[in-house]
Amino acid sequence: MTAAASLSVASAKAFVPPGPRPLPRDPSLLSTLRLSFRNSIEAWPRAVYEQRVYKPPMPGLPLLVMDPALIRAIFVEQSDCFTQGDLFRRMLGPIWGRGLATAEGADWRWQRRAAAPAFRPAGVASLAPRMRGVAEAALDRWSRAGESAVHDIAQETAQITFDIILDAMLSGGEDLDRTTARGRIEALVDQLRPIWASYYFAPDKFHRGRQNAETAETRALKEDVQRMIQRRRHAPSRGDLVDLLMSAADPESGRAMDDETLRDNLLGFIVAGHETSAVALAWALYLVSEDGRSLDRVRAEVAEVTGGQPIEAEHVLRLGFTRQVVQEAMRLYPPAHSLIRVCTKKTKVGEYTIRPGGRIVIPVYALHRHRLWWRDPDVFDPDRFAPSEPQPDRHLYMPFGAGPRICIGAAFAMTELVVLLATLVRHANFSLMPGHPVWPLAGLALTPQDGLPMHVRLHEAGRAAA
Repeated sequence: MTAAASLSVASAKAFVPPGPRPLPRDPSLLSTLRLSFRNSIEAWPRAVYEQRVYKPPMPGLPLLVMDPALIRAIFVEQSDCFTQGDLFRRMLGPIWGRGLATAEGADWRWQRRAAAPAFRPAGVASLAPRMRGVAEAALDRWSRAGESAVHDIAQETAQITFDIILDAMLSGGEDLDRTTARGRIEALVDQLRPIWASYYFAPDKFHRGRQNAETAETRALKEDVQRMIQRRRHAPSRGDLVDLLMSAADPESGRAMDDETLRDNLLGFIVAGHETSAVALAWALYLVSEDGRSLDRVRAEVAEVTGGQPIEAEHVLRLGFTRQVVQEAMRLYPPAHSLIRVCTKKTKVGEYTIRPGGRIVIPVYALHRHRLWWRDPDVFDPDRFAPSEPQPDRHLYMPFGAGPRICIGAAFAMTELVVLLATLVRHANFSLMPGHPVWPLAGLALTPQDGLPMHVRLHEAGRAAA
């Protein structure tokens, strides 16, 4: 897995899904500017896929790092020298407020310690039946629409993961109107996309002190969540994320979340938690729909593990190949396609001296397809994550980030994606509309450009089991 891929061993039958790959030659500055604002991953030169570090020829641009030892230094060993930066806070501040994603230093540490018990793998696994129920409701919705209907699976998976956030984490979220709340979230995300495009060319200090005006969508979402918190403070416990965070306290200081911090974290989990899982599931469904061998193996595994019964918590860890498909989908199409860090004090990273304000980009999309680290990097091959294979360094495979700030919801997301993929493909066939171009678009997440229009057909076994 981590050996140099000097020669391809991919067979003629290997499935190579679409996406930007190393360019024949480095683009011109003008082309880089144009591509960066249109789709940043298309602007990365071939050096980003082949070298350990890439320093752009223009002064002031970020240093791109693809070396696992240097990534480890930035995210772990010298993490106190790097922050997520002012652009990150400007973009996510309207959503996360004072919450976990935007907090720094001691404020971040106590929140992380307090929230961690709510995301323990054992507790997350118990949510598998609720997750399965949301997938089954989607199958029923598609069945009623008929086989001739065309569904944008990228939109459908967003609906599924949003429903899971409300049903599995908020016990139904009766304080939020589902259609209205999801529309507000989509509008909010759309407003943030243009700001991200400025990252490569504007110094981070350009964003310092700049706060995006609170939109009507943000205000309405905050009011809904605040109303839920106030009501739930005086209601019987349901054991969901709301209750876990309301009762959470820092084990070191005993500090608990006040209503504002709780609101900011819940809203952040609602927005970020469904957006990233939605695109990961959409890509996984697309990949298995195009690779019949993997699809057959997932179905055979689900049948063997469950004995034909509905997927329960005890089945999740035994769905090993299904998990490998999810892992490979997030390698080829990582929802977080880039990670950014900004230096806070002069420090040395390898042979490079980084000064305060210096920016570093981990180009995760390219890192996951890097010619030094991956065998047949552009091929869809879930077996690269098989237990019998050497597993990638945690600083080469980073769908959830790395270091102390690794995504707190990683266990939730993996359980969710395994349950959803297994449930959906055991009951239905997904087929892309002929001729539809599939291409990853780098926005806040790596989404399918122009969606994934598909026919969904429940097969006979699926109808009998559903």
